[in-house]
Amino acid sequence: MSRSTATLTPLPGACAACAVRPFALFRVIPQARVGEIAKVRSGVRLVRAGEAIRDSVFTLYAGWAFSWTATPDGRRQILDFHLPGDLVERTEDGAEVEALTDASFCILSRDRLCEFMGRDPGLALSYAEGLTRDRARLRERLTSLGRRDAVGRVAHLLLEVHGRLQRRGGGDARGGPVPLKQAHIADALGLSVEHANRALAVLRKDGIATLHKGRLDILDREAMEEVAGWDGPPAVEPLAPRSVAS
Repeated sequence: MSRSTATLTPLPGACAACAVRPFALFRVIPQARVGEIAKVRSGVRLVRAGEAIRDSVFTLYAGWAFSWTATPDGRRQILDFHLPGDLVERTEDGAEVEALTDASFCILSRDRLCEFMGRDPGLALSYAEGLTRDRARLRERLTSLGRRDAVGRVAHLLLEVHGRLQRRGGGDARGGPVPLKQAHIADALGLSVEHANRALAVLRKDGIATLHKGRLDILDREAMEEVAGWDGPPAVEPLAPRSVAS
């Protein structure tokens, strides 16, 4: 990797000083047991934007990634976006994972992770809670595909991503860094790039939100929620660590 890429995207360091653990899978593990987490990690990696991620289980440390699949004629469908702290598991169903920006992550041993969860019910519960959040997010995405118009789909996706970003302390009520391109939005929502562009233009023209040069600005939250058919919380508090004192 080039020096500039390494500078822009920090590599994970010691698990005891991990910046994403407070909102990741391992947040339930007390500080005194952090050494057990270190044994689950089998390595760290840095990838450039656009590169495929081949490791089967990992926690994203910095940057963004996304999972996708393709139809036989080559059309891409983005299944989910991954933010720092997310646990990502590549399955055998043919889905691929790609770095959306320069990204770094911790590679985890699946066997050691399963063994750890078998010994610690709290970690297993944290894993189950993550699956529940993923399922709820995908349920809303299906609702968008089937029942929302293009503007509603785009508004809902941006609110969803913004909420996830806020919980990680990466944005505020007015917006934050969201490096999605029109092609990513289109491929996640079953739209053409042209339709995604028009939907963003409507949100901008109506003074609701803008997405420009990797920055989301929410100008009228109430109107955006109405357009999206949003029923989530109007404000999102950062996820707090659930671990007990060491």
